[in-house]
Amino acid sequence: MQPIKYQVVGEEDYAFVITINSSGEYTISSGTYTSEPPRSGKLSREQEQALLDSIHALGIPDQHPMPEGAADAFEAKLILGEGSDAVTYPFWEGALEQDSKLQNLVRLLELL
Repeated sequence: MQPIKYQVVGEEDYAFVITINSSGEYTISSGTYTSEPPRSGKLSREQEQALLDSIHALGIPDQHPMPEGAADAFEAKLILGEGSDAVTYPFWEGALEQDSKLQNLVRLLELL
């Protein structure tokens, strides 16, 4: 499995982070640590294959910078790989409506 980190940061210290390591083990932290404790698990073969297929379909995502005047929007970051091989894709959540391949990958992650 290719390591993945998906992070969304928003207002009032809201943060949602999904981290998947090369063994398919994942950790999900949502809200603030006072609202919900982190949870963890391991991807099934089907989940792992769906994520790998979605990453392959995504290829190199288009850039989706935060539009002017969208200061209150949620900023997201998707990191594929690790170390010097990691590729980082910053985007704003509104971009998911414009990029169906990126949206598909993010939705698969959010279903964990």
